[in-house]
Amino acid sequence: MSAKRKLAAIMFTDIVGYTALMGSDEDMALEVLRKSRDIHIKNIKQFKGILIKEMGDGMLAQFDTAIDSVLCAIEIQKQSRHQIKEKIRIGIHLGDITFDHKDIFGDGVNIASRLQSVADPGGVYISESIQKAIRAKSTIRTKYLGQVKLKNVDFPVNTYCILEDGLPVPSATKIEQLKGRSLFHKLSRSVYVYIILLFLIIANVLWFQSYFKSEAPAISSLLILPFDNFTGDTSLEYIVEGMHDALIGDVGKISALRVPSKRTANAYRNVEKSIPQIATELKIDAAIETSLSCYGDNICIQVKLVSAFPEEKQLWVHEFNIEKEQLSNLSKKIAKEISQQINLNLTPMEEKLLAEAKPIDPEAYEAYLRGMAYWELGTKPDLDRAMGYFQLSSEIDPNYALAYLGISRTWGGYVQHGFLPYHEVSEKVNVARKKAIMLDSSLVEIRAGMATKYTWGDWNWQKAEQEFLKAIEINPNYAFSQAYYSHFLAIMGDPEKGLPHSKLAMELDPFNTLYMSIHGQALKNAGKFHEALELLQQLYEIEPDQGIALPALWAVYQELGDTEKALDIAKKIYILKENELALKSLEQGFKEGGYQLAMQRTAEMMISQRDSIYFPSWQIFTLFCRAEMKEEALYWLEKAYEEHDSNMPYISIDPLFDFLREEPGFRDLLKKMDLPIKK
Repeated sequence: MSAKRKLAAIMFTDIVGYTALMGSDEDMALEVLRKSRDIHIKNIKQFKGILIKEMGDGMLAQFDTAIDSVLCAIEIQKQSRHQIKEKIRIGIHLGDITFDHKDIFGDGVNIASRLQSVADPGGVYISESIQKAIRAKSTIRTKYLGQVKLKNVDFPVNTYCILEDGLPVPSATKIEQLKGRSLFHKLSRSVYVYIILLFLIIANVLWFQSYFKSEAPAISSLLILPFDNFTGDTSLEYIVEGMHDALIGDVGKISALRVPSKRTANAYRNVEKSIPQIATELKIDAAIETSLSCYGDNICIQVKLVSAFPEEKQLWVHEFNIEKEQLSNLSKKIAKEISQQINLNLTPMEEKLLAEAKPIDPEAYEAYLRGMAYWELGTKPDLDRAMGYFQLSSEIDPNYALAYLGISRTWGGYVQHGFLPYHEVSEKVNVARKKAIMLDSSLVEIRAGMATKYTWGDWNWQKAEQEFLKAIEINPNYAFSQAYYSHFLAIMGDPEKGLPHSKLAMELDPFNTLYMSIHGQALKNAGKFHEALELLQQLYEIEPDQGIALPALWAVYQELGDTEKALDIAKKIYILKENELALKSLEQGFKEGGYQLAMQRTAEMMISQRDSIYFPSWQIFTLFCRAEMKEEALYWLEKAYEEHDSNMPYISIDPLFDFLREEPGFRDLLKKMDLPIKK
């Protein structure tokens, strides 16, 4: 029979001290072995496991689920305590194994065996893969022991012990030994041992004094991990995704908390990392783990609050069992519970935002969630399906604001992905958006969208700032608002004031290259060219085709006088745009007269081709600016103003235009647009 591979939970057990017992009392040893064998076989069968083989006093078993393996191990330890004197050690790991002739091999077996060998007598040690798989079981508590170097395993294994009544809890010394850091052993060889011990005693006294005076660690940042779906129904994934999105949105309304974005949270889906490791990477204090266990007329949700430091610790767990009609308010309820558990006092505004509203028809809510699942995919067929579900949602409940938000987003998606021209959908976007905000003025997505429309579309600075501030008040953790408010403040003449906002957007959504690009632009507009260059170069390595970052990098190289690299980025941009004419003009112009002539020749080519190929006046204007040709630049800037180009607001701040600032025509345009005049 050929070998087969599969993922399984492997349990390895051993009787502590059995060899010595066999040498001193063979009859007793055999009786212990018989009782142990009976206990193992009975429980392995009860918990749907398969006994692979017996190895002297040890046993190797395989389970299809992690939870069955752990429950079996706990029951074996409980029964063994009452029936045999000797203690049993157990190790469990979830990993790939290979079946061959009724035997199994692989790292899964090796790691389980090594975990057993370091476990406390009477204890159960598990790997992180098992711990993650059993998180939804609130009755099973675990303790993180750290990264343990196991014999014949090439990498340290994140290891946990099971905490149940009667199971041993490893001492601090044992934990240090597991990590390979026996403090006493190292210090005992030092001539300074007594001095060090004296300092340790003093430090411990101070620690105990501070410990009893202090409260629980303050939590000011929180990651909401992706929901686990334990219903067994994969068709509910859109529900799970929607609830995750809603919870991030509602917890994000608490201004005292920093809550990373959904994109960031999803980056840690199915990742083999502990909460402390994730917390260190994201600089957060704690995490929320949530699971869905039933979905029907009633919905069962379990929520855990887990602190990361000084060690991973479950601070709170709660089971929410609600009627389906209350689903639309569930995330608000959970957000308020979380605020209470970490002793945060909500502001009156936050209380209002998190107050339970009239329940949404569950069918309308489900249709909206299905629509969002398709909308995020972005293809034409998916957008069509999304629109169908959003329209269905609005028909089921005509007063459901999110349904109209979905319709607005989908029309925008058609334009963003190039499926429809803007003029065909702009009015439809506005109608749906106005309907949504009329029904629910607390929708941060609508407020932020209106703010960008007033800034880059209408040039209405007063209304733009009102909408930005309202969006940030509603949800200070909405990265989109923070990022674009940074640029608004720069346009209004205060780029330094805007930098903390674009930096915060990066922290809220560190895996989103858009916000890295926006912060790079903000640094450039603030004159911090070297900082901008460092960030944009990092981004270029991560995503070399990022459409917003490339023009910013082009501009920064030019400001720093590195025209060769500036030209290389310009070529990259036109290659991506498949603009062979521009690429040829750049190369010929540079060959004839260097960087400035390359810019001039490219602008002139665009002018000559405008009858057959559309080139925005703004693009021609910026090329003449790079060529430092004032008269030509001003002429095409006036054209861009007449075309109401959305980039026009940047003339108030972009360093590229500094050589024009004393020109009367340039100052007149700033006055027409009611923009500040940069000094």
